[in-house]
Amino acid sequence: MHATLSNGLLRWMVMHPLLMHRYLCWCVLFGHLCTSVLCLSLNRSENLFLKPRLILTDESVIATSIHVKKSASLPLNDSLSCEDLEGVGSFNTTCLLNSNLYLSSDLYICGTGNLEILPHVSIKCPTEGCMVTFNMSGNVNVGEYVAIVAGSVVICAANLTVGYNSTINTTSLAGPPPPQTSGTPVGTEGAGGGHGGRGASCLKNNKTSFWGGDVYAWSTLSEPWSYGSKGGSKNDSASDGHWYGGKGGGRVKFIVKDMIYLNGSVTAEGGNGGIKGGGGSGGSIYIRAVKLKGYGTISAAGGMGWGGGGGGRISLDCYSIQEDVKVSVHGGYSLGCPGNSGAAGTYFNADLLSLRVGNDNVTTETETPLLDFSTSPLWSNVFVENNAKVLVPLLWTRVQVRGQISLYRGGEIVFGLSAYPMSEFELVAEELLMSDSIIKDNIYTLLVMRVSVLRKEYF
Repeated sequence: MHATLSNGLLRWMVMHPLLMHRYLCWCVLFGHLCTSVLCLSLNRSENLFLKPRLILTDESVIATSIHVKKSASLPLNDSLSCEDLEGVGSFNTTCLLNSNLYLSSDLYICGTGNLEILPHVSIKCPTEGCMVTFNMSGNVNVGEYVAIVAGSVVICAANLTVGYNSTINTTSLAGPPPPQTSGTPVGTEGAGGGHGGRGASCLKNNKTSFWGGDVYAWSTLSEPWSYGSKGGSKNDSASDGHWYGGKGGGRVKFIVKDMIYLNGSVTAEGGNGGIKGGGGSGGSIYIRAVKLKGYGTISAAGGMGWGGGGGGRISLDCYSIQEDVKVSVHGGYSLGCPGNSGAAGTYFNADLLSLRVGNDNVTTETETPLLDFSTSPLWSNVFVENNAKVLVPLLWTRVQVRGQISLYRGGEIVFGLSAYPMSEFELVAEELLMSDSIIKDNIYTLLVMRVSVLRKEYF
């Protein structure tokens, strides 16, 4: 039987060569299909042994309970698609994200299209130092009541919109501060952490000059990218080995080609230490765009604690900034010494080359050291206001700006070092404006001051 069939098949192959050619083609295609299915199955089985990069959750909130309906794991590689995040569309056209994301590690998204995060969506990576990056060639639209929470948040886009009541929040999620810095205070007095301004110490009185954590990252004033520092623990609460100081603020960076429309909040504030520890210091926020508009808030304030944390550093490199955007770098409130909160941080306008140190009328005796003044190019203006206290800790320096040096509403500048009997500085500006403010020498020094201004106003 088999020989007869084989001979018949052979005669059929000779008599019908065209049909035989098609038969062989179908066999080859079927073989490729089987091979592809087998490889895909092997890849999926291998991914079972990999640690998930993130977990996606579709959450509904009833009262105070959160009910997780479903979850899905994603691969470790960085080539995530819009569908991987349970979104609709593509990162190279338009991706709509409509699911809550709970991240277990860094998230990096890039594409040539637009990204829209729909209202009430949360993207959270509540791990210290965790980074979330959206690198899009098109527009990024953060809808109303959206929460993006991580240790660092980076957004690159053509235009950026942050909707009403939305938040981009890195508060109390700092990674480690730069090496060889003293932002976290030593000892167990519950002093505040330092960064842009010094942390407060409640040991300070009229005859001493104690402070908590010190300042750092002055060299990156125009483009800050350092985490804030932890506050210290109190001696009566550290015996159990637990650190009670508030954590430092995180980092935020926006690089936008045209306009940012901000109606929500961008925060990198220090964490609260309560009565058992000092407040953490504020982190870093850097924003570069042509226009910044809206009614939102940008804050790198220090955290509240037994001793308040110092403010962080903010730099805005924008050609046009709407005045309704509120910027804050004030120090944290001190529970142990209410009249001596953390020192203000720094707010630098990188487009105008102006420095503003303001404490939002929070009373303090702790200084914000200004370690140097640019000579090339010269800064345009320096403002010290709203109960901020600035220290220029140099034996000799020339403070020169192209425009104004302005001190308003309790602002104070102190020159010199307490350990040396004499200091000298020269102040050069077009205008010196003072209102309810002070310029003085350090308490232990003899001050020699030369003032060269075109116009002075005191009121």
